[in-house]
Amino acid sequence: MIHITDLKCEHMVHPMAVETQSPRFSWKLESGERNVYQESYRICVEKRSGREVWDSGRVKSAAQSEIEYAGEALESACGYRFRVTVWTESGMEAESADAEFETGFFHAADWKAVWIEPDPLPQLPVNPLTGAQKKWGEFVQAMMRGEQVDMLSDEANLRSNGLEPYDPPVRMRRLFPVKDGVKRARLYITAHGIYDVRINGKAVTDTLLNPGFTTYDKRIRYQAYPAETLLKEGENAIAVTVADGWYKGKIALGRGCEYGETPGLLAQLEIEYADGTEETVCTDGEWKYSFDGPVRMADLFLGETVDARRDMQDPSDIDYPAAQEDAAFWKPVRTKGGIGERYVKQGEKDSGSAPYAFPIPEGQNFPPAKVLEEFPAKKVWTAPNGDILADFGQNLAGVIRAVIRGEAGETVTFEHGEVLDPDGNFTYAFEGDETRAQRDTYICAGSGEEVFSPRFTYHGFRYVRMKGGSDWKAERLTALAIGTDNKVTGSFSCSDGELNQLQHNIFQSQRSNNITIPTDCPTREKAGWTGDVVVYGATAMYNQDMTAFYEDWLKSIRAEQNGNGHVLNTVPLIKNYVQQTAAGSLGWGDVILTLPMQLYRLMGDKKVLTDNYEAMGKWMDAMRLAAAELPVNSPFGGMTREEFDSLSERRKENQKYVINTGFHFGDWLVPSVRDANGFSDGPASSFLTMNCVDTALLAADADMYADVSELLGHKDTAEEYRTYAGRVRQAFYEEFVCEGKLTQEMQGNYILALKYNMIPEEERPAFAARLDQMIHENNDRLDTGFMSVAHILDVLCDSGCRDTAWKVLWQKRCPSWLYEVEHGATTMWENWDAIREDGAVCGCSFNHYAFGCVGDFLYRRILGIQNEGTGYDRIRIAPLYDCGLKFAEGSLDTPCGIVHVRWEKCGEKVSLQGEIPANADAVVVLPDGNERRAGNGRFAF
Repeated sequence: MIHITDLKCEHMVHPMAVETQSPRFSWKLESGERNVYQESYRICVEKRSGREVWDSGRVKSAAQSEIEYAGEALESACGYRFRVTVWTESGMEAESADAEFETGFFHAADWKAVWIEPDPLPQLPVNPLTGAQKKWGEFVQAMMRGEQVDMLSDEANLRSNGLEPYDPPVRMRRLFPVKDGVKRARLYITAHGIYDVRINGKAVTDTLLNPGFTTYDKRIRYQAYPAETLLKEGENAIAVTVADGWYKGKIALGRGCEYGETPGLLAQLEIEYADGTEETVCTDGEWKYSFDGPVRMADLFLGETVDARRDMQDPSDIDYPAAQEDAAFWKPVRTKGGIGERYVKQGEKDSGSAPYAFPIPEGQNFPPAKVLEEFPAKKVWTAPNGDILADFGQNLAGVIRAVIRGEAGETVTFEHGEVLDPDGNFTYAFEGDETRAQRDTYICAGSGEEVFSPRFTYHGFRYVRMKGGSDWKAERLTALAIGTDNKVTGSFSCSDGELNQLQHNIFQSQRSNNITIPTDCPTREKAGWTGDVVVYGATAMYNQDMTAFYEDWLKSIRAEQNGNGHVLNTVPLIKNYVQQTAAGSLGWGDVILTLPMQLYRLMGDKKVLTDNYEAMGKWMDAMRLAAAELPVNSPFGGMTREEFDSLSERRKENQKYVINTGFHFGDWLVPSVRDANGFSDGPASSFLTMNCVDTALLAADADMYADVSELLGHKDTAEEYRTYAGRVRQAFYEEFVCEGKLTQEMQGNYILALKYNMIPEEERPAFAARLDQMIHENNDRLDTGFMSVAHILDVLCDSGCRDTAWKVLWQKRCPSWLYEVEHGATTMWENWDAIREDGAVCGCSFNHYAFGCVGDFLYRRILGIQNEGTGYDRIRIAPLYDCGLKFAEGSLDTPCGIVHVRWEKCGEKVSLQGEIPANADAVVVLPDGNERRAGNGRFAF
């Protein structure tokens, strides 16, 4: 008997804004029998009315994912349901229950709404202290738009850096009538900023930080929500609060207004009645706005300020006092324009061409950000310096929920930090200052116990410092961990508690850094660094279902690719942020190749390759040009004209195939490369390693592009790039190898040379032996940066150095993975030495998943779950039983279903058991090296 489960459309259960005419369907099979294989399938799709729009007929195929719709044209804003029938090779048949999907808007004309905005608040004069760091002492009044909201007088004082003044979020409201008999209602909404929407006093959604982070002048997402249960016959009210968010907030190291100076709203409520009539309520000139709400400031980095003495009543409540709507509080919005209309930015002169256009919003088709877990405070205590601190026991990304007791007008502040200093006091150790204060403020109404939880910001923290309020106890404080709700797909546990803690830390950092986009850290930057995903993407796909999330981010990568083909190092681009490294680094821009290829192997869908193929080609063209550039007088590993002219003709030709011009990050953060304070020095690592490392990456990129080209049928391109990769390898060997060794002897260089076959086959054993020797000379410790760390254990295991691999894995001295665990880490650190052995705290992030890339090795080599085909249709179970563990156990929810493995050593005997999902086929490797076909279903050896 079989059951059809987990029906999805576009990788989602009941997506509500599908915007492709060829959505993809998938399902899984469950059976208690062994060796169940799908022989054929049938998909039927119909409108909610029951009218069929597609019947695939019986298709002879084992495919169960990424199957494209091929029926009549889908309608905008329409609901559909589908069902699947499956026949197996043994003659079994099963039909699924119905599953649903809804379309969004296929055409710009579907948007009847227009963008609305408040009138801009008066601009304050330019602060002459812009860029400066100055402290005022003793008594300071913090001003927001000329209004006193806080008074501080303590040893910390207040720092000013001349940043733009803070604006309160804007509230926008409209009343509208509704008839009796609402059958269906859908709200389609987005904003320039972060929105919170309510109808008739009720929240429309429990999701957060919408519409998420994109480059707003190129891409903007909208969300769709069911709203029929929120409406009632008669007068209704909708209210939306829009805070600065990524659009206007201070996301560029303290500078704001990256994409605009005024928050905006676009919303369309489609109402369908039982009698067949329809109505639409849109953002238009009928809305009103007010800046006079209780939230006085909300910034993603700086935090949120709420004054509970102000108008706390919900303006979406139909009983909202009419007196509050007088002109002193609520004013008519101004309409900015419709979708596709062109406009002139505020402060710019109109030359008559109106250079900017509102992009057509794209429906969000990946899971939303929301509160994923709650962590009650473990303890509240007084630090040595007298501060009142709370410890939540887990570093995370999110906010707190606090029950506050204070007098009317009393200011209570909450400052968030990841670690304590060596004396046990609060610190902004992530290189934070007033541009990254992570400070939330609540001004009490004096009504007894008041509950405060910010909604328009998030922070990275384990510890919170409270100032103000009274009688602080642990039970009054809870940390709310926020993340994109990507389904958890993997689990790993073993006989060693510290390795289990490492896996825990890896997962927590992943969850903390997937908030509407993949980020580097939730504190200092919150930026979409591409190199981090190149390093970590494989591990991410074991831990969670990242498919829809990553596919959306790839859209942003393509949208922001430079005209010269360079892929940006941070996506979305923050314009006033690290402009000197805005694009073009090998190892970072490689994401346009590595991520689609990983998704293809995970899901078996060539569409992700097709969608990104043009961008891949532009990237490869750009890197070939970069390599071919004459290296004369380049500050990045080049040479003088005299040195170049003295080269042989062969070596001059080699310069066209090695990376020695332009900046690249190389093997970022090699632990032995240190700054004057003894901490890891990222830029110095780059300058030291970029030429050797990035030449190896160039060859790897050419190989991967050739593989993609061949899969898509572009055989001539595939052959061209295989030839090019071979020539890069020749140049690498002739330029970076001398007398059987690399000219620059660093572990990462050897690892990448071996990983990417930069060394002739007959010389590999000698190079592996040299790597092995270097590790032993470093007291069995790694010395690897971003690009090489993901491969160190694989290279050692595959080169006959497994004993050394285990010494590196189990190492507890810095730098090592377990050093972090032994020093109390609950997430992954940015730097190997973020806390030194002498207790000194580095100015870095303590929630940075890149070095957690070892998680891929834990699943793939220790647990042994390996994808041998595409979409896990062919699985290899091949644990490395000699890793030093007594047992390892875990599972992986694949496109075919859940794979479960457990192996255990008892003396000289090893037992292995598990389960393979229906329609997959597995081979199991036993401790003696023999292979056994396990098929699917349960197995035991």
